[in-house]
Amino acid sequence: MQHNEYHNVTTDIKVDCVAEGAQRLNRQNREVVREEPLTVEIEGAGTYTMMCTPCDETALAVGFAFSEGLIRNKNDIHLLAVCPDDRQVIRMRLADGNKEQKEQRRILITSSCGICGSENIDKIIQSLPMAGDSLRITKEKLTRMPESLRERQEIFRRTGGTHAVGLIRAGEMITVGEDIGRHNAFDKAVGKCILREIPTAGCVAVLSGRVSFEMAAKAARAGVELIAAVSAPTTLAVETAQQCNITLCGFVRGKEATIYCHSHRITADC
Repeated sequence: MQHNEYHNVTTDIKVDCVAEGAQRLNRQNREVVREEPLTVEIEGAGTYTMMCTPCDETALAVGFAFSEGLIRNKNDIHLLAVCPDDRQVIRMRLADGNKEQKEQRRILITSSCGICGSENIDKIIQSLPMAGDSLRITKEKLTRMPESLRERQEIFRRTGGTHAVGLIRAGEMITVGEDIGRHNAFDKAVGKCILREIPTAGCVAVLSGRVSFEMAAKAARAGVELIAAVSAPTTLAVETAQQCNITLCGFVRGKEATIYCHSHRITADC
């Protein structure tokens, strides 16, 4: 979805504002980001409902199926349709060859609440794929990434109420997912790439917030080699990045960054 199509994601609400030096409340109109349920029905795998920002819903459904290990690429989807009677329902039928993936699913990561019903966390981390090792970027390019993402956060600019994830390949931001949920934003970004058949392996994932285990796991499944986040990681996120050969950078702000593991991908500025 292009930026000019983000026309139905906010609602104008009258608010009273407190300002320094003002003797009375100031009545204004403010855009507030919308939050709506989206139900994804995956035939033979289950029905999942998540709270999300009502945009890029198809990409969210595809990215969610990828994060769950149900699909590997666009060819694994036999049917993808928005319910004609309810645009808040997306139905998906997987290709016959995906029966094995449905049976091997280990965890459920919902975009609203993170891990639900997880098994042994160590086994989950061990099962994640290893990232490649082709990416190298300069310190200067690393520290500019959050600003590049911020320039593309249209809904946040209007409401201040969304997270974003951008995927960068060869120095170019190829897609951005924006949503009230961090997990949704990641799934939207990946889903857009899958629908456009753009590979995510070797990319940089730029995050507008903190890095939890779920976000690191999504990056690992997508083949991301570097995570650049404006906030902090958790211990499990660091452990996951170490195990999966992902360079994990937090507090990427201004001209500074903290590299928690696999710093060899960050080179001297040229």
